[in-house]
Amino acid sequence: MKKQPELGKTYITPPSNNMEEIFDDSTNKQPIMIVLSPGADPMTDIRNLSNLKKIKFESLSLGQGQAPKAIREIKRAQEA
Repeated sequence: MKKQPELGKTYITPPSNNMEEIFDDSTNKQPIMIVLSPGADPMTDIRNLSNLKKIKFESLSLGQGQAPKAIREIKRAQEA
């Protein structure tokens, strides 16, 4: 049987959950999107980072009917 190529560390290493590292890897053209699992609540970490960096942040819970608002907010941030 032929050996399948490995995907590499990028695909098997969980991403950082350190908000400073996540922020440092982002740009206004590459927004931060956090997908939550049950029991996860990163809002305290996000608020702490916002205070540390002295920046304003916007949060938006996605659900039915929220897509237009999310698109508008992403475009607004990209223009900053």
